[in-house]
Amino acid sequence: MNYSENISLLPYNSFGIEAYARYFVRFSTLAALTESLDHIRSQGQRPALILGGGSNLLLTGNIHGWVLKNEIRGMQLESEDETYYYVRCQAGENWHAFVQFCIHRDYAGLENLSLIPGNTGAS
Repeated sequence: MNYSENISLLPYNSFGIEAYARYFVRFSTLAALTESLDHIRSQGQRPALILGGGSNLLLTGNIHGWVLKNEIRGMQLESEDETYYYVRCQAGENWHAFVQFCIHRDYAGLENLSLIPGNTGAS
């Protein structure tokens, strides 16, 4: 697990508020998330925040614990029927990219949700 200390969260929140994370780690697989959580728990700590796209996240000060940045990506059609498309989308995907994924494949219904900031998962 590669983690950093005293990292600015300015690029990770849509309000552009300057705040710092005492510890910061990115994860792009479930295995990396599990490894990070195991490491944090082994120190008797808990994550303070699991961060996605950072939209509508209002930071009011520094975070004195762990911030885990979700970067798990992947989108795929799971199944479809006469009425719906069932798409699996990982929580680290950008929301607008997900909408574009659906539009380019003619999976109708999300067009009016384009350009909403953030990720498909956690804040």
